[in-house]
Amino acid sequence: MKRFLLFAAAATVALLSGCNKPDEGEQTQETITVSLTVTPSDDNSATISAELTEGTFHGAKIIEMMNFDDVTIDLESEIQLTNYVIANGVDIDQMPYNKTLTDIRIGQDKFTAIIVYDASGRAVDVEYVKWTPLGLPDGWSTDNNPGELDEIEW
Repeated sequence: MKRFLLFAAAATVALLSGCNKPDEGEQTQETITVSLTVTPSDDNSATISAELTEGTFHGAKIIEMMNFDDVTIDLESEIQLTNYVIANGVDIDQMPYNKTLTDIRIGQDKFTAIIVYDASGRAVDVEYVKWTPLGLPDGWSTDNNPGELDEIEW
């Protein structure tokens, strides 16, 4: 009986010592999140704003604007969306990020997306916005009037 208890105690100690413990040098993972907003204006422009809601900025990539119909991935899949922004985005040097896009053509929904990186260079958060541009169609103006029909000589 003593041998069995001694063997059971030794087996328990061996199992517990083999458990996966975090190394003392291993750091806890920092949580980094980003928010993205696009505000279209009536003058065929839009303002893109992105800021970190949590964490420290280590790098980011953004797709400022593209036609929504040209996006051929499943936007609910974070992996596909992240890879799409990595392949098609441009680097951002700092946060918060604000940029006004001008001369936007109306008539099609647009797509804007951003990813942020952690200190190791791994993408940790991705956000996207589908938005509709506002303004006048190309070639229409409220400033210039071609005249009244009775002014035109036929």
